[in-house]
Amino acid sequence: MIIDVTGIELTPGNGGRDCKGNGRHFDENGVLYECCCDECDYMLCCTDGGMDCGDCNETDCPRKEQI
Repeated sequence: MIIDVTGIELTPGNGGRDCKGNGRHFDENGVLYECCCDECDYMLCCTDGGMDCGDCNETDCPRKEQI
């Protein structure tokens, strides 16, 4: 599990759609998680032409289990 400095769980890849830090997801209280893409170390994994998951060395990424 990758945790941002704000405490938000990050899920790189898939165009950023699954990541709680993309500014479109809500917590259990209905509060919108803040967008942390602009300072995310994994943002390139979420963009078109970004890193291929097979080439990634991040062992904590939840997508590594899907490869």
